[in-house]
Amino acid sequence: MWRVEYEGDKIAAYWGSTRKGVYTLLKEHYCLKCACPGVTTAQCTWHWDDYGFERIYAMGAYLKRNLRLNQEDILSDHIVGLKQYPGYGTPLGLALVECIRRRYSELMTSDLIVPTPLFATELKLAKVPAGVTYNQSVVLSEVVSPNIGIPIGDVVVKTREQKMKGLSRSERKAAVKGLYKIKEAATVGGKNILLVDDVSTSGATVSECSQVLLDAGARTVNVLVAGRDTDTRI
Repeated sequence: MWRVEYEGDKIAAYWGSTRKGVYTLLKEHYCLKCACPGVTTAQCTWHWDDYGFERIYAMGAYLKRNLRLNQEDILSDHIVGLKQYPGYGTPLGLALVECIRRRYSELMTSDLIVPTPLFATELKLAKVPAGVTYNQSVVLSEVVSPNIGIPIGDVVVKTREQKMKGLSRSERKAAVKGLYKIKEAATVGGKNILLVDDVSTSGATVSECSQVLLDAGARTVNVLVAGRDTDTRI
């Protein structure tokens, strides 16, 4: 069974009594708007065309394998693993809970957790348990929600299939326009929303989802992700 332990600048992940590695948490400096590592908020040029949300809160940096300096850091491996093995949602979700409790306590004022939706044809197909389809944002939300006492709302719908891989930043921003809609506006009216996703890259998806929620009457939207992608080629 997975469990995690907060260790200040990292969160250790254990399978039973076996320490599997750590999730290295974001360190100063990082942008307090979009969580881009290595820059102050004033220096960051990444989020200039983001919209809708107040802030992206990230546990750590999502790094390609050849960029990882700390081989004990398994955060990126678990994020990748979550795309085929929903069981990785347990340690990642529990670690997000620790981040909220220890670092991002302001998120406890959220009224509703909203997983970033996928279109039906985009659902992941699990290797274990075989044949199960799932949305990794829902898996994370289902771990976070009961541990912090904030309910989940299945209130945003993705209207069509739209892959982002291989698209430039500007192409991603264009592709999300009109891509999401609200099921029931009354569900989010006046509420502080916590939008959950596994990774933030360009900010396009969370921007559009956040704006749809605001247009439906949400009071505020903040974003919580396991990893902030640092691929500057986007």
